[in-house]
Amino acid sequence: MAILSTCPNTGVPGRCNDKVSAAKPMANKSTWAAQNPGWPVMQPHQPLSTVEKEHQSMHAASRQISVAQRKDRDILLNEAIRSLADEFEAKVQVLATTHNVTHEKVKKLLGGHKFYQNPRGTQLANAIIHDKAHEVNEGHAHGEKLSLEQIRDLARVDPKYQDMTQEEKDELLHVLTEYWALKNMSVCATNSAAARDAQLTLEHVFKILDSLALHTGVYVCLFATRGHVYDSSQPFWYGTDNIMDFWEDVMDLEPDEIVCKMEQWACMHGKNIEERNSVEGMQRMCTRILNSGLCVVAKKKICINFINFEVAIKARYGIDLLGWPEGVPFQSPHTITNTEHLCTLRDTLKAGTCCWAYMSRQQCVQYQDQLKE
Repeated sequence: MAILSTCPNTGVPGRCNDKVSAAKPMANKSTWAAQNPGWPVMQPHQPLSTVEKEHQSMHAASRQISVAQRKDRDILLNEAIRSLADEFEAKVQVLATTHNVTHEKVKKLLGGHKFYQNPRGTQLANAIIHDKAHEVNEGHAHGEKLSLEQIRDLARVDPKYQDMTQEEKDELLHVLTEYWALKNMSVCATNSAAARDAQLTLEHVFKILDSLALHTGVYVCLFATRGHVYDSSQPFWYGTDNIMDFWEDVMDLEPDEIVCKMEQWACMHGKNIEERNSVEGMQRMCTRILNSGLCVVAKKKICINFINFEVAIKARYGIDLLGWPEGVPFQSPHTITNTEHLCTLRDTLKAGTCCWAYMSRQQCVQYQDQLKE
């Protein structure tokens, strides 16, 4: 584990040895660390010496022998366990038949039943609390509702939760799962709640981006505004370091001017979720993502040719489009009118599962041979 220390030359806290150390002043600006002398730097691992390489090779050979021996032992152990499991099942069945009980009861009494569950899944205890809270708090004002501790105490002594059937348990779990899904897809009820949610979420995002800019040196700018005239959120902009100089020096635009025009544009349209996800909007979004991704990979301005894609894009530039969703016709998004197909394509593009990628030299040669045939 790396130990914090202070560099004698700069006095800047840093980590030494193989993890983190203080960067010495450097004249070049080839890396982000070089441009920021005096800041702690995550040092890469040093290359191995000849002796270390030989020592590593000897350990690798020894590990290979150990793996082969362990594999043989595991095979024998698995066969023995499988044989024991078969004998166990046969004896359990004999006991169940002799005493006229179910097979599951015998296994439970023998301790073969697993009571643990995935902690990230829907838990029956949470489903019971949710059902009881809905029962006792429905229709009550905010100050009149029972607390979580009171609800838990009521649920603990409620007889209807004591001996539930599996169907009743499944129903409670299903209701809680639907409630969570609805909550994740819900919108804020009031403008003040929406403004508060936007402020808290974006403040968290800003902290993440500031940290990212410090670690990597990337530039990020963000403009946010309300989506309709009745929203009480205030428009604002955010930028890491001196990124906003770009808008003033290159684009000749003030950040305040940009966010003001964006607010006017958003309030003038005032579109809701369905209007923002219209067929025309999704067509433009998919086309924009596809064109931008192709230009980034090809490092030049290229227009997608879906009609002659195999020759114009794939064979000419050696670039392929991977992960096109199954069931969606391979054609320009502007020609796709099925809403379900557009939603699927948009989601895969935004998730990055459908993306552009360069083909390897071997793949290019094989593909050229396929075209010649």
